[in-house]
Amino acid sequence: MKLKAQPEKPVAENAAQPEEEFFRLPRAESLFAASQEMQVDNIEGLVTNARIRQPHRHTLQVTDDSMQGADIRAGDFVVYENRKSYSDGAIVAVQLGERQLVRRYFYRSGRIHLECDPPRKQIMILEKNTPNFRILGQVMQIIREVR
Repeated sequence: MKLKAQPEKPVAENAAQPEEEFFRLPRAESLFAASQEMQVDNIEGLVTNARIRQPHRHTLQVTDDSMQGADIRAGDFVVYENRKSYSDGAIVAVQLGERQLVRRYFYRSGRIHLECDPPRKQIMILEKNTPNFRILGQVMQIIREVR
């Protein structure tokens, strides 16, 4: 499917995104073992969350269930990282017009193919210079709220 150019405002190729802060969290079993070893009842003192500034990483909330095969669901947050190139099969966040999507990336015959996982829906085939399209980055982490 080749998309037609739409008369929307263009998406700047290097649009500045707000800087985000990330935290490095220890694994639960590490905290439990440390609290047992130190005979501490309250493990709050063992947790330190130093902020990490990573201007090349950003978050995006997933809006659809098109990537369930990769265990990415609507409502999840993904952390993506800007890259200069992407390998076939990489999961990427993309901007297409006003929509932000998460899809599998493939480069075939000089065109970008964006596929769902599992590939049950239509594949989007785009030219590199498709208006209002850009790859935001490769998905590095999935964050899901458990209720």
